[in-house]
Amino acid sequence: MRVRSRVFLNNGRYLPQPSRLTPTRRRRSFIESPCRIMWSNLFYTRYDSTPIGELDEPSQLPRPQRSNISCHYLHLCCPLENVVEVPTLTRQKKNFQACGQSNPNGIVTRIGAGKSGEAEFGEFPWTVLLLEMKELFDDLPPKEVYACVGSLIAPNVVLTVAHCVVNRMATNLMVRAGEWDTKTEDEVMPHQTVKVKQVLVHERYNKHHHFDVALLVLEQPFQPADHVQTVCLPPPGLRPDTGTECTTGGWGKERFDQEVYQQILKRVDLPIVASGKCQAALRTTRLGPKYKLHSTFLCAGGKMGEDVCSGDGGAALTCLMPGRENTYYQAGIVAWGIGCGDENIPGVYVDVMAVRSWIVHNLQSLNTSSTAYLFIMEFRAGLGCIHFD
Repeated sequence: MRVRSRVFLNNGRYLPQPSRLTPTRRRRSFIESPCRIMWSNLFYTRYDSTPIGELDEPSQLPRPQRSNISCHYLHLCCPLENVVEVPTLTRQKKNFQACGQSNPNGIVTRIGAGKSGEAEFGEFPWTVLLLEMKELFDDLPPKEVYACVGSLIAPNVVLTVAHCVVNRMATNLMVRAGEWDTKTEDEVMPHQTVKVKQVLVHERYNKHHHFDVALLVLEQPFQPADHVQTVCLPPPGLRPDTGTECTTGGWGKERFDQEVYQQILKRVDLPIVASGKCQAALRTTRLGPKYKLHSTFLCAGGKMGEDVCSGDGGAALTCLMPGRENTYYQAGIVAWGIGCGDENIPGVYVDVMAVRSWIVHNLQSLNTSSTAYLFIMEFRAGLGCIHFD
């Protein structure tokens, strides 16, 4: 059995040298254009005054790179002789919006340009990564070590898998929200990192990974931003139907035997698999013909070459809320699997509905506002609104 939250070292956040950039990382048509960078209240323009986009917050745009050589793919190249100083701009404050709202086209612009397997920047604003501070060498300060993935269900609470945190000290853990490319700090909006204050592990979690769920309570809440928002818990009784395409992703490996973890947050769309069919498929693996799928698991996937893998543990499996075009609820949590992306062998997820009462009970004990994680249905006929506890 492969648990999907193997540890790997974060080798520092750096800008790759131009020679190391691959063509797939240079996807903006205007990146290579020489430009004179100018600011106005509404437009960020090139030397020919062509507007790149009309924005409420120009600070969301890529910063100019002072260079006469090729730039990092998140920069705009601008010859040194054409540089115009850019004033410091302050972002407008925002509030957390209703839970489960994705940014399907990314924030500001489509950086991924629809590249298969990669999420757009800010597309799933509830996705966070968990870091552990570890002393790797006696004579060096502690370093950030990637632990697993999680989802933001309240401004100060993260949902993840128990097997990722059960043997780690809360004081050594940090959560990073708004991350996308782990090898640079030059995304269009900055990430936020907050320390963990408390780890709550389900009392019935065991070595078989039943009830494999945990909550991370943070020292302070994240600040709301377009790329930092919460995901909904499923309304009572709601489970995705068999065959429903749901979405997950993290920074884990693409294949189990691969050494390299993903630099950019990946996106994987997978169909829900019936528990009986999933159990039958898993019995054809090394788990053997007597394996019984526990009631706290659900399954998704079984598509050749499309799967989450080692390092993706704790990531949310999200599905569209019925009747909604862009509201997602978290149906599952990436837990474990046999291999990665093998045909007809689904991956196994924690069934959030099976542990929902435990999650809500703890959130209420923490005095967390239910508006952060509960789907609110609005009525237009003057009847107000209703939320599902």
